[in-house]
Amino acid sequence: MNKIIRKINSGFFVALIIFIVSFDSAVSQQSLTIDQALNTAIQNNLDLSSIQNNLSIQEQNIRRSKGSLLPSLSLTGRWTKNNTYSNGGIIFQNGVPISIPSESRWSDDFQLSLSSNITLFDGFANYRLVDLEEQNISTYRLQFEKQKTDIVINVTQAFYEVLKNEQIVLTNEQNLATSKAQLELVREYFNVGKRTLADIYRQDVQVAQDELALQRSVNVLEKSKVDLLSALNDDVNKNIRAESSGINVNLSESELQKILNENRNLDLLVRKGIEDRYDYKSSLNQIELNKIRLDIATKNLYFPTVSGFANYNMNGSAIDDITNTRTASFGISLNYPIFQGFSKDVDRQIAEVNIKQRQLDLSKLELQIRTEIKKAILDLENAYNQVVILDRNIRSAEQDKLLSEENYRLGLGTLLDVQTATTRLNNLLIDKINATYNFLIAKRLIDYYSGQIKY
Repeated sequence: MNKIIRKINSGFFVALIIFIVSFDSAVSQQSLTIDQALNTAIQNNLDLSSIQNNLSIQEQNIRRSKGSLLPSLSLTGRWTKNNTYSNGGIIFQNGVPISIPSESRWSDDFQLSLSSNITLFDGFANYRLVDLEEQNISTYRLQFEKQKTDIVINVTQAFYEVLKNEQIVLTNEQNLATSKAQLELVREYFNVGKRTLADIYRQDVQVAQDELALQRSVNVLEKSKVDLLSALNDDVNKNIRAESSGINVNLSESELQKILNENRNLDLLVRKGIEDRYDYKSSLNQIELNKIRLDIATKNLYFPTVSGFANYNMNGSAIDDITNTRTASFGISLNYPIFQGFSKDVDRQIAEVNIKQRQLDLSKLELQIRTEIKKAILDLENAYNQVVILDRNIRSAEQDKLLSEENYRLGLGTLLDVQTATTRLNNLLIDKINATYNFLIAKRLIDYYSGQIKY
């Protein structure tokens, strides 16, 4: 009797420990929505922080280039201590020798000067330098937005992958529960003499296979969570659960058809991509950037530089009489580079080649946009067709499963028929989950490739 009580207490203690561990895991699990994931990814992304730093630097470069258009003003003060030393000697005046003693004399010189310079004309290259710096900051802003859209699509794909794997785990759990219920039913049939022991062994093997399938799907789910946390640049040890709030994953066939019809016009989507994609805008910006460089190089090659200057100097042998001697000057200087080793002409030719190369890159990008959108449309159509076909197959498989179970109960069918029908239905359900999320991902990729993702 005591042994039985100890066994009961031991079993209760083990069950209590399992419950506590499970409850603690559920409590510590952090729910994560797609919006929360995107916000976290953008806040944690180091590349975005780097671009923001470059933007701050570029704003200072613009300020400096605008400042170069204004006159410079410099104030200079100097004090000089001079020493004049003579060894002395003899000089002759009218044939009479005169002895000159050695001499060491110190003198002070105080100077104060104010000077100003300004570029009056250089073909307006200095103004184009301001345009160049403003174009540079536009480049960084486009890079910033492009990086954000890249983050959005990468996190969205990783998030959908977690949602998909959670659904697959749930499906496998339900399938395992069905297999265990079938095992209990077979045991009851065996107890009343309607089935053999072999059926129990067969169903027990099926339960083990379903447990293995569940374990594998759980492993895939956990790895996809790690991938998601990595995309968020977050702690991969976090225990998260993806929430599908805000994401409609239970779309009807008519809703899928509507989405497909709205995203089949290749030419329209390509036009949107060319108008709205940040990488395309950045390529246009690079062409304009090189045009400005070409303009600056051309102006430096052909135009002289005309500068204005003004100086005001004061000096004296003592600080008190520094204002006794004052000098003011102003004027204009002209500098024209006649020959500088072809450097100016080389700069101009390099800018011309860069423009041609950027235009070629732009043409390649247009082809890339068309190719990416076309492939995404094909993926969307394929996923839609799979969902439609799988829906029909699932309805048929559900009936096959019911029929095989009824035949087995009546002794008209075998356990293998039931297992085959159950496994087929479970596989079809998983295939539909994959197809549904492939459809959703293809839709988001079309949005990404056509420049419709804004965040």
